[in-house]
Amino acid sequence: MSEEPFLRNHWSVVASNLVRSASIMGAAFLVSFYSGGDGMPREMVAGIFAAFLALMTVAIVIIWKKTKFYFREDEIVVERTTLFRSTTRIQYDRLASVNVEKDVVCRLLGATKLSFNLNSSVNAARAEAYIVLKDPDAEALRTEIASRMFGERRESVQAEPQEETSLVDVSVLDIFLHSFLGMPTPQFVGGMAMLLYSAYSQFTSALSIVAILFFIMDFFLPAVSSFFRLYGYRITRSGDTVRISSGFFSTRQDSFKLSKVNFVKVREPFICRLIGKAILEVEVVGTANSSGVPLLCPLKSKGVAMALFRELLPEFECEAAPSRQKGVAMAGSIFWAASVSAAAWAVCILLSGHVAEGLYMGVLAAFAIAVTAVSIGWAVLSYRERRFSMDGSILMLVVGSYDRTTNYILLDKIQFVEVTAGPILRMHGAARCNVSMLSTAGSASVRSGVFATEVLERLSSEVLARILDGRYDFRRFQ
Repeated sequence: MSEEPFLRNHWSVVASNLVRSASIMGAAFLVSFYSGGDGMPREMVAGIFAAFLALMTVAIVIIWKKTKFYFREDEIVVERTTLFRSTTRIQYDRLASVNVEKDVVCRLLGATKLSFNLNSSVNAARAEAYIVLKDPDAEALRTEIASRMFGERRESVQAEPQEETSLVDVSVLDIFLHSFLGMPTPQFVGGMAMLLYSAYSQFTSALSIVAILFFIMDFFLPAVSSFFRLYGYRITRSGDTVRISSGFFSTRQDSFKLSKVNFVKVREPFICRLIGKAILEVEVVGTANSSGVPLLCPLKSKGVAMALFRELLPEFECEAAPSRQKGVAMAGSIFWAASVSAAAWAVCILLSGHVAEGLYMGVLAAFAIAVTAVSIGWAVLSYRERRFSMDGSILMLVVGSYDRTTNYILLDKIQFVEVTAGPILRMHGAARCNVSMLSTAGSASVRSGVFATEVLERLSSEVLARILDGRYDFRRFQ
């Protein structure tokens, strides 16, 4: 194999890995350097850091030098001849996507990272292989591989539709609202509560560092990270291939065939529902995006999101009338809501004997009332919102309470269906079901509400029947 022509990563991969490693090691050693006390002398700490940095540099350079890529007619071969030797083979027809990424170092040095992802759940959130090349070489290679994966006509780099109009007009304000309002409601409410408590503690006593840290780590940093990751969002389509690009500091472009989509999700966090907005996502095995599932439409009006859904994936629409939950579901929701409310009032009663009357008693009462109101709202919404319908080859499951998610699932993409029922549900002829599928993160399951047992069992029977009578055709998804 050594006599064949091969490619090697651009040297920017060495710089990028070195910067990342040095940042982590530097932070750890700076803590030791300024810790003082009876620890090691600062000169020794600096010497250890320099030795580790030199050792890390040598290791990164050796790995870079000993990693070779062979692009054959039918497969990609990645050969590593370091201390632990390995050979990875990836067939073109098994690739799910070729993603284009540029971190800050790559952008400064004019390089592009191509990641190759298989349609597999084993490494679903991690690419099987990647190569870093100069921008023109990377674009030429991506076009060549796309022609083999998707059957696209080979075109020159100049013919790539860089200026193609996005299917959805996404402004900076849309990305800002998506990043700060599109998170789950508990995360948003918790972040706001920590922010208010921090502001309150600043004027009444010592500033609460714990509350500030919770606000920054659980709300502010994820929102800011999402904003810069989705900045400049564009989605384009070329035949059956969808391309999604975004990024402020580091840019990323995902490409996948629509036939690789396993199911579609329309997410509506509670605050977004109040202003008539929704988020459109898809599950595509092999996208290798650790930041989340592929996003077809950031937070926009629900009409815009659904219009894009019907344009790109009309085969996922479900026109059957949805079934409502059995009455026993409401009884179960009321039971849990009553239990949580009773626990909240019990805590308040126990604490009331240890606080003085006045402001703190009012805070305890307000807390118990708020928990009771939220619990009642959860019980009502969890019963009213959850739906089930099946139309031909499509299953629609609506789950959630305050945050509603509508899942459109191809029956042929379902791995298995588990129907479960406890003693009380069996007495009322009701059950729940877990629908398991391959997903971006490897696997995913959607748990339904409480519906008639025969309705849910018909789902598992239909999945098997489609395989037995030949309606399931795997060639549709290649």
